[in-house]
Amino acid sequence: MPTYRFKQVDAFTSRAFFGNPVAVVVGADGLEAEEMQRIAAWTNLSETTFVLKPTVAQPAYRLRIFSPGRELPFAGHPTIGSCHAVLEARIVTPEGGRLVQECGAGNLPLRVDGEGPGRWIYVEAPQATFVADLAELKGAVSTALGRPSASSPAPTALRNGPTWLFVRFEDTTDVAALEPDMSLVAKLSREHSLTGVAAFAFVERGEFAIHIRCFAPSVGVPEDPVTGSANAALPAYLARHGLLGRTGREYLSTQGTELGRDGRVHVRVMDANGRAEIGGQVVTVVEGEIAV
Repeated sequence: MPTYRFKQVDAFTSRAFFGNPVAVVVGADGLEAEEMQRIAAWTNLSETTFVLKPTVAQPAYRLRIFSPGRELPFAGHPTIGSCHAVLEARIVTPEGGRLVQECGAGNLPLRVDGEGPGRWIYVEAPQATFVADLAELKGAVSTALGRPSASSPAPTALRNGPTWLFVRFEDTTDVAALEPDMSLVAKLSREHSLTGVAAFAFVERGEFAIHIRCFAPSVGVPEDPVTGSANAALPAYLARHGLLGRTGREYLSTQGTELGRDGRVHVRVMDANGRAEIGGQVVTVVEGEIAV
């Protein structure tokens, strides 16, 4: 029975068990897609990744990302977490702090700042594209989340791999108090081809600019502890609605406190359309081998 190097890492945190876990299978070129999907269903984490040999110039590696139910072209915390695993395993060495990840969403530039426990890893996420303003869903979304949303802007769907419906709330206390009806959130998501709902509010004081929670029960993730793709797409929503001035071009987002986590996502807005680079720290929690 062949074995593969295996790591489980905690992304967007500097403390074990306070971020978002992702399982990483290293040197997975011998695995078929069906086997990858079966492993992802077995780990039962929101994502499991498989590191493969690159097909582009070095320094690079190829990554396939699976949820328990399907393969994904891009996801944020698996990208940051897998890069940490690759660096720790010495599979690739950055040149000038730069390297490239091949994935379903294309070749994504990565930036590495620092070494060891203090290292931050950043990815230039795919451009989030506008899907639809869904003003007609305001009442239904407020009912599904258990709290009235802000009067404007309208709930807006954007896609950067996953498709998130962004819903603004007036205050961080509203976001913290959300008690979603997961069956209603799942129904809305299925009916409108959404990955899930991203509820957020601006933080008026302190180190953070955004407090966000992400609910994706239709894909098996009732509440995601820390969501890279949603944090990467949010600036495009802010740019579309003229709200980038509320955060500035560089800010920290907080997520997961309601689940006992302490997720911290660094966001840097790269252009007027809201394309973003997101970054975070990562901690290895489990290391060994997986037999397939």
